Amino acid sequence: MTLRRHVLVSLCIAGTLASVAHAENIASAPAEKTRHTITVVGIGKERGAPDTVELRIAVEQNAPTAQAASQQAAKAATQVVETLRKQVGPEGRVDTAGYQLNPNYRSDPQTPARHGAEIVSYTAMNMLAVRTPKLDSVGALIDAAIKAGAARVDSLAFTVADPAPMQARALRAAGADAAAQASAIAESLKVTLRGVLEASTDSVERPIPQRFATAMMRGEAAMASTPIDPGEVTSEARLRVTYAID
Repeated sequence: MTLRRHVLVSLCIAGTLASVAHAENIASAPAEKTRHTITVVGIGKERGAPDTVELRIAVEQNAPTAQAASQQAAKAATQVVETLRKQVGPEGRVDTAGYQLNPNYRSDPQTPARHGAEIVSYTAMNMLAVRTPKLDSVGALIDAAIKAGAARVDSLAFTVADPAPMQARALRAAGADAAAQASAIAESLKVTLRGVLEASTDSVERPIPQRFATAMMRGEAAMASTPIDPGEVTSEARLRVTYAID
């Protein structure tokens, strides 16, 4: 046997012995203990009083030409904005949220607009976003806007300016609910809870605004002060928790 062949045989024998030893070690090693767990989803809901009201108020003007409609809408919107800013004061905001200028076609079902129907007028609309902490003056605010020239209130919602505290309370409630569920399950199964292995939020909702249906309020309908009740807002959190058990 040559020296080279002797070396190769020795290496093969050594490798085989190492593999056998490794297999014996694996066979003799104790099996890893299976971990038993309980997973629950805790739900927490927090209710609170709103501290902010948000409105969308529309100012519309109709005229024979686009330029005339645009100019009239701008003039009316300026008057409404000035009125609203006086109402909300320095703590509130009044901003332009949108603008539209649309043609109006002669009503003729036999001649659709896409086939060149006659344009008879234009409608310009300014959408104003209003935000104020003065919840008790919402009715007066709407009445003042209508009197100043607003065409309608497109949305009205009560919410909270800072949602974080309410969300935190909802999460704490969700954690307490998860712990109560896990404790009840462990008791029924005659097992012992050994601590939290994993926890994650399934969802944490911002406080849901208390919304009111679109109010079509025109000048002639706003003769009396409009009563508005803010109600409550709600925040909900879902917390998924996995507990170790014995």
